[in-house]
Amino acid sequence: MATSNNSGKKKNVKIEFTISPVLQQVEKKISEAQNFQLEVIARTNFNSFNGKAIAEWLRENHKMWRSVLLPLDFISLRDMANGNWHADTLYIYPEDGYHFKLEEIMKEQFHADETQWIGGEEAMDLLGTNEIEDTSHVILSAWWD
Repeated sequence: MATSNNSGKKKNVKIEFTISPVLQQVEKKISEAQNFQLEVIARTNFNSFNGKAIAEWLRENHKMWRSVLLPLDFISLRDMANGNWHADTLYIYPEDGYHFKLEEIMKEQFHADETQWIGGEEAMDLLGTNEIEDTSHVILSAWWD
């Protein structure tokens, strides 16, 4: 009769759980220049572009972006005295890891007619840098008709 050496013995198995520490992000402050631009965005409304809602969302989700810009064109120079601000494209310089979430939100929540990514050397030229860092140099362009 064969006997097993393991009969009646329990193996001691040590179960270990590794809990990753929660990354504490330092709360970023919005610069005075960026606050000015957010105020411009908040005061801009046309067609599907709801500047007030977009600016509010951007303030609440500042961890997702480095900077945002709603630039003018020269038609604004012509019509600004009448209170018209001709801007239809919002540029967002995202924080790493939030690129596609920002694009999704601009399309689905704020109904951007088109989104486009500017990356690589073109983005580095627009941002005035040629340094390769640990961060990516891409810009999200969201356009409303």
